[in-house]
Amino acid sequence: MTKNIWATAPVRIDISAGWSDANPFQSGFGGAVLNAAINLRVKGSLKNGCLSTCLDNVPANSGLGTSGALRTVYLVVANPCLCDEKIELIKRVHIFENAIVGQRAGYQDQAAAVFGGVNYWEFKKDGKIIRKNISRAKTQHLYNRLVLVYTGDRHQSSNVHEQVFGDKTYIKKVFPMQKMKIIAKQMYENISNEKKMTALMNETWLLQKSLHNEMETKAMQRIQRFAEGNYLACRATGAGGGGCMLFYTKDKCKLIRILKKMNGRIPKMRVLPFEFDYKGLETNGSCVVK
Repeated sequence: MTKNIWATAPVRIDISAGWSDANPFQSGFGGAVLNAAINLRVKGSLKNGCLSTCLDNVPANSGLGTSGALRTVYLVVANPCLCDEKIELIKRVHIFENAIVGQRAGYQDQAAAVFGGVNYWEFKKDGKIIRKNISRAKTQHLYNRLVLVYTGDRHQSSNVHEQVFGDKTYIKKVFPMQKMKIIAKQMYENISNEKKMTALMNETWLLQKSLHNEMETKAMQRIQRFAEGNYLACRATGAGGGGCMLFYTKDKCKLIRILKKMNGRIPKMRVLPFEFDYKGLETNGSCVVK
């Protein structure tokens, strides 16, 4: 009897902005991202020769790196031995997304999906991937200040990437991406410093909005106005233009209560409870995950 194979992996929140992990910037300058896997997971299975994936309880087009996580579990259930080399698996997913699917994408989504945890990533020009894992003691300080909100607006990151990385626009975007790359390292070095993290996240949001004029949607603007005075910083996750927003606050419980009062005012908008996911990729495939 053919064995039914399954795999499951977490999506992520990017604490710093992404962008620098995607080509042509990554191959030209190297990229860096600080991100965290969260306990919203996608699933894949190979049953009776039929390969399928599902989002489970993750909102579609949410800016949480679902495509990279889904394609990770897709490749793993098709070939569990890919789990033997985690860094190589990250690169395989990148090739699958960009060269086979034809969707412009970076490295950070599958990196978080494979390893889990909170990590600072460097994606070198030569293809080398460096992971610096952050201890749970330090990540707890961060977790206590983060609130994740689904804005109700669906986004399509591949469309946004084409706007930013297009031949006529990309050269103007190099400086803000370079600055966001620098901020990623600064966030890693100051992850428990509330004052510095506030300033860095607010600066990141300004840089994000400079990339394309649809980064901040009307729903995002309404949410920020409603919560004004109850958070220190915020920004869109992923490529923006819809999906989720991440808020950094002194009083997490109070901000959640305030945001929940918006339920019904913006269609489909809701607070997404989460915890950091330290398990990463899991599978019952024949090759052991290291």
